[in-house]
Amino acid sequence: CGVGLDTVPIPGSSTTSQLAAVYTETGALAYRLKKPLSCRLLPMQGLKAGEMTTINPEDNPYLTNTRVFSL
Repeated sequence: CGVGLDTVPIPGSSTTSQLAAVYTETGALAYRLKKPLSCRLLPMQGLKAGEMTTINPEDNPYLTNTRVFSL
């Protein structure tokens, strides 16, 4: 089974450089630990780090609201 960053909300203003840095770190850890690690990030348009997400459970019952993480 794989573990890692799964459906982590991040600021919608995140740059491609910031995303690349997270993917690079995750890849380096996977290589060092010799195990598969996943990395699924959810840019939340209009939200900044620390703000709460507003996901409607009727639109997606598998996600819950949480604070947006900073990169």
